[in-house]
Amino acid sequence: MRAIIYYDVEDFRVENVPTPKIGAEEILVKVRACGVCSTDLFRAIYHAAKPGSVLGHEIAGDVAEVGSGVTRFKAGDRVAVLHRAPCGACYYCRHGQEPLCDQYRKAGIEPGGFAEYIRVAPALVQKVVIKIPDSMTYEEATMTEPTACSVRAATKSVIEPGDTILIIGGGPLGLLNAQVAKFMGASQVIVSDHHDYRVKIAESLGVDYAFNARKVNVEGKVRELTDNRGADLVIVAVASTEAVHQSLKMVRCGGRICLFGDFRDVPQPNLNIDPKIILRDNIKILGSWGCSPQDYHVAFNLIKMGRVKVGEMITHVFPMEKFTEALRVMAGKRCLRVVINPSG
Repeated sequence: MRAIIYYDVEDFRVENVPTPKIGAEEILVKVRACGVCSTDLFRAIYHAAKPGSVLGHEIAGDVAEVGSGVTRFKAGDRVAVLHRAPCGACYYCRHGQEPLCDQYRKAGIEPGGFAEYIRVAPALVQKVVIKIPDSMTYEEATMTEPTACSVRAATKSVIEPGDTILIIGGGPLGLLNAQVAKFMGASQVIVSDHHDYRVKIAESLGVDYAFNARKVNVEGKVRELTDNRGADLVIVAVASTEAVHQSLKMVRCGGRICLFGDFRDVPQPNLNIDPKIILRDNIKILGSWGCSPQDYHVAFNLIKMGRVKVGEMITHVFPMEKFTEALRVMAGKRCLRVVINPSG
C-alpha cells in the first residue's frame, strides 16, 4: 500500500510500505479521509516527528477486513476511528481521567491515518470505532475526534446555562469549542481571532460575537457584553502564552480558564503568572487534552444530528501526493479544516 512517510521538515514522501496484517480481534480499515491536525503541522515544522513515521489520526474509511473474533463489524462498513482507547480499569480511568491512562497514550492504529490502510487494535475495535451513516461524508466523520476533544474541554470546564464564554483562537478547534459551548447552554459565545476570514466563518456557524483582535479591543468588548465582569469561561484554543496572559484580563473574578491549545510541539516562553491573581480573584486554570470513548460517541451524535456543523468547516481536500501543499495551505490561514484523501 501507499503511505506518506515523514523524513524531515517539508520532506514527506509517498512510498510503498507493507499493508498491515490483522489479528483475530482487529480490523483493517481502508482510509477514505484523514484530517490534518494542527499537531501534524507543528511536528512537521519543528522536527517533532520521528523520521520514518506516518502521521494522521482523524480517520474515516471502510472496513476492508475483519479478524475471526470480530462480530460488531463486517467488510464494507463505513466507520470513524479514534486512534486511542483507554484501558478502563487503571487508577486514571477510574477517576475519569482517561487521557492519562498508559494504554491511551499508545496509539492503537498502524501505521497512521495518512496511509491507504490502517490496522485497528482490539481495544479500539471494542470502544471507539463507530459506524457512520450514508448521510455523513467521510470528510465530516474525520471531525469526530477534534469535536470529542472539545466536548471534553466543555465538560471539564463545567459550562452552565447562561454562561458567557470567550474562545481565543478561531481555527477549527476554536470553532468546534464554540459550537459545543453553545450546545451546552452558554448564552453568549464570543470568538477572538486575527483573521477576518475566520471571523466571518465563526459568525456563519452561529457564534454570537466574533472579533478580529487586530482591529477591535476584545477586552473592552467582553467587558461591555458582561456588565464589566468578564467572561465566565475563557478557552484558549491556540498554543500561545501571550493568549493565556490575555485570558487573565478577560475572565471574571471566580471564573475559569481552560488551556486547550496544544503546547507540546510549539516553542513558547514559559508562563509568568502572578499567583495573587489566582488567589485573590479565585480564578481556576485547567488544561484539557484528548478525549474519552464517551466524549467520542457524544461528538459523533452532535455531528450526526447537525448540532455541530462541520461540513462548512472543511475547506480543502488533497490527495496524498499534495501533502506538502496541504501543509502550506494550512500555514497560510486562508483555510479551516484540511483533509487528505489517501484513496484519491
